[in-house]
Amino acid sequence: MASVHFTPEQLNERFEFAQKFKNIVFGLIGIGIALILVGALFFGDSHEEATDSHAAITTEQVSNAVPVADTPDDHGEGGHAHHHRGTEGRLVSNFLLCSLYFLTISMGALFFLAVHQIGNGGWHTAIRRVPEAMTTYLPVAAVGFVALFFFMDVIYEWLILPPGVDALIDTKRAFLNRPAFIIRNVIFFGIWIGAALWLRRLSIRQDTEGGLSHFHLSTRISAAFVFLFAFSYSLFAVDWIKSLEPHWFSTIFGVYVFAGSFQSAMIVTGFLLYFLKRQGYMSYVNDSHFHDVFKYAFGFSVFWGYIFVAQYLLIWYSNIPEEGIYYVKRYLVDSHDYVGGNFIWLFWTNVLCCFLIPFLGFMMRDAKRDPRWFIPVGLVVLYGHWQDLFVMIMPGAMGTEWGIGLIEVGFFSVFAGLFLYVVFNGLSKANLAAANHPYMEESLHHTTGPI
Repeated sequence: MASVHFTPEQLNERFEFAQKFKNIVFGLIGIGIALILVGALFFGDSHEEATDSHAAITTEQVSNAVPVADTPDDHGEGGHAHHHRGTEGRLVSNFLLCSLYFLTISMGALFFLAVHQIGNGGWHTAIRRVPEAMTTYLPVAAVGFVALFFFMDVIYEWLILPPGVDALIDTKRAFLNRPAFIIRNVIFFGIWIGAALWLRRLSIRQDTEGGLSHFHLSTRISAAFVFLFAFSYSLFAVDWIKSLEPHWFSTIFGVYVFAGSFQSAMIVTGFLLYFLKRQGYMSYVNDSHFHDVFKYAFGFSVFWGYIFVAQYLLIWYSNIPEEGIYYVKRYLVDSHDYVGGNFIWLFWTNVLCCFLIPFLGFMMRDAKRDPRWFIPVGLVVLYGHWQDLFVMIMPGAMGTEWGIGLIEVGFFSVFAGLFLYVVFNGLSKANLAAANHPYMEESLHHTTGPI
């Protein structure tokens, strides 16, 4: 392979966050706000129509399907108390959904940086400023979750029900109580934001100061972060998603959420790289970099599928009501409180969007390098991650009152615009190439071989 050389200008370029891109971002936010307002105005009518169209599933259908949960009482063990959430509940649920969606992508990017730092990975050095910019969204995400602290009692059953009403929830109140919840999550965000900002600052300082001191310190920080991440991210998923259904038990839920986080983070990284290349930046990024980014997306489609099946099978063969209730609410009905039959197409298309399509789509070697292929497949994955979180959240948060309409599209548009603004702004604050990184030369000549 012929030697490739890049000029100092190429290695010191900086993204210009032009006004045309700002207009697009602000347009997304403005359109999203308008859709939310219109959707909220007409939510009541659309919900009544959706409620009338809900199909009943007979007890015989339930008894012939697995996993089978005992018919729950209103507040009994394995049960579920239905509370009317209305428009407020739908707004809060979608705020939570989109907050989680873009936070998980940012956290996947931070994990990507930390793992490659402690693993002495060299190939990613030329593209590392893209995931670094994605991590700058974490402080903004934290603000959104702080706002959610004030609206949790709209959708979280363990806050809605007073002590003494539900015996099973009462056994968990030492963990599920507002002060402990807030303290835990403040600590989590402190760890994540601190690690992200520290690693980015060291990376940028290395551009001007050179040497290896910043590199070695980054390795130590990354090692500590990965250790803390394993615990904090799992507990975070339990707090914000799993506790929406406090009667349900699962020991691998945090890993399941992480699988979708990392897969989607790799797709967004690849899309941003392609966007920058199309704008004339990062000429040193080659097909092999794209190949490895989307190879991660391919690999984690398998990992997501494995965790999806593992969680289902563990619950299926044990056939315990406290565990099976999660699946009953998503594709079965054994009480008027559950309209799981209406989630069934969402539940199973998760397998298509998060596993089957990316697995087959990214399996071919050239598919990971060809934008005509990786863009449509990547868009399916990003939609699949949103839908996956939707199915995790809405049965517990909204029960029978869920829907997909203007409110959902509007919230996604607002958060997408906010995320892109923060990331583009982060890209404009530092050189796009970590020129003085010790592995930069290796990354500039990175190759996975010809197609």
